[in-house]
Amino acid sequence: MSIAVTVVFVLVVGMLAKSTWTNNGRADDWRARAIVAEEAAGGLRAVLADRSRVLNQRTRQANALIETLASSRGALRETKSNVGALARQRRQLAGDYARAETERRRLAAQSAALASVASDLSSCSQSLGAVVAEAQRGKPKVVLATSTPQLAQCNRSRERLAAVLEQGG
Repeated sequence: MSIAVTVVFVLVVGMLAKSTWTNNGRADDWRARAIVAEEAAGGLRAVLADRSRVLNQRTRQANALIETLASSRGALRETKSNVGALARQRRQLAGDYARAETERRRLAAQSAALASVASDLSSCSQSLGAVVAEAQRGKPKVVLATSTPQLAQCNRSRERLAAVLEQGG
């Protein structure tokens, strides 16, 4: 019986030794896996840190673009407002120009009419000067009787002058 107990004891010790040896092998295997996993995690941490840095940089760029867009929108609103004001001002200037052009044409017509009347009055004045000179040299009643058409022409010129001045306002 002692041999049997010894054999059982040796078998149990052998199984325990084999189990210990297998557990140690598995522990070494898990340690190796843990080291590989730790190295992979370290690499992933580096990748994650790099990607976080790139993401933060892109976020800053996006925020800068958003600020630029906001200021551009404000500038666009202001430009639209300025365009509207300029359009109103242009319409006002066009109206002012049209009124000034109408007034210029009226004044040009009045100037032409006054030049024509002035020419008529000048020739009338010369004609009457000649009549007065002739009356001083001779018979005034005869000269006066023959100068009726010239006097009528001078009266018409004076009436025309009055009408032009009245139209000019």
